[in-house]
Amino acid sequence: MDRNFIEKFNVSLPKLGFGCMRLPVKDNKIDFDAAREMIHHSMAVGLNYFDTAYNYHGGKSQEFLGKVLSEFKREDYFLTNKLPVWLIKEEGDAEKLFNEQLEKCRTEYFDFYLLHSLNKNTIETVEKFNLYDFLLKKKAEGKVKNIGFSYHDSNEVLEKFAASHRWDFAQLQINYWDWSENSADKAYEILEKNNISCFVMEPVRGGFLASFAPAAMKHLKDHSPEKSAASWALRWVADLPNVAITLSGMSNMEQLKDNIQTFTGLEVLKSDEINVIDKVVGELRKIKPVPCTGCRYCMECPFGVDIPGIFEIYNDYKKSENKSIALRSYFTFTPEKERADQCQKCGECISKCPQHISIPDELAKIHAEMLQIQKQL
Repeated sequence: MDRNFIEKFNVSLPKLGFGCMRLPVKDNKIDFDAAREMIHHSMAVGLNYFDTAYNYHGGKSQEFLGKVLSEFKREDYFLTNKLPVWLIKEEGDAEKLFNEQLEKCRTEYFDFYLLHSLNKNTIETVEKFNLYDFLLKKKAEGKVKNIGFSYHDSNEVLEKFAASHRWDFAQLQINYWDWSENSADKAYEILEKNNISCFVMEPVRGGFLASFAPAAMKHLKDHSPEKSAASWALRWVADLPNVAITLSGMSNMEQLKDNIQTFTGLEVLKSDEINVIDKVVGELRKIKPVPCTGCRYCMECPFGVDIPGIFEIYNDYKKSENKSIALRSYFTFTPEKERADQCQKCGECISKCPQHISIPDELAKIHAEMLQIQKQL
């Protein structure tokens, strides 16, 4: 397993980190034996960085890691956790949550600790309860070694927040699709400008870059038939000079071994490989069965339907043809009251749409297709 010596942290980190948000599941809970086997295999090959959070697996990811990692010496692995800022409502909440996390993870300290999933609203909570000072306090106590934040919002908000304090690192969603399509390149540059190490989450975009429609996949397979689509995405991210570690949420041993292979003897992308990725991005851009631009002129829907959100899920599904991601996005992450079947065909949205999309018809078609996919799996 290839490693990075990060002078700022004075440690050698594996270039691949194990994100513990998508551990194998059996009977709606973590499959302890399968997940434990994956952790042990990771440690055996030098993948010794584990990233968890308060809410992963309904709060059980921390407990799982606490049990399994206690089978190893504490100094032999890196453990990262995150403060659930959205749960902080009054003074003292941060302390209680932090101590709970230490207990569940069976540790006396975290190597890396983040303010979790920040956006414009939760940043207000950070400032209101002086959570940056809280992190500094934990660092002074030796209970946290490095402090940072993970982020999901506009680059304008990020630029101001990144410069507001001294951060050791920040965790961003960086991948070759979001780089140009969602201005991830600008977010990366903000960290560089502020001397903040970049920890990458969603390098495969939640599985979106792990499988494609045949027209896009053909470019990868024609060049390197033996390589997985995910390996292309991981190598692309690892090439970025300010990336200290690339996290992957792995759900089975096959994914784990494929990623370890990618990060063992890691090769810099050659010019012809970069051209292949550019072709894949170009191919994906062509696949847009619903010509929605995300302008949101159709909103707010009087019946609560998240029209642009549903169109994005459907268009992503047609690009990747990944049915499990489509189902998760639609039935798990989209609240029932915002799904397509809530449309009452009032037609109010049609006159507002600059693309002249027959929105009620498209919503009905999408919901029917999602139900059909659900029956197949």
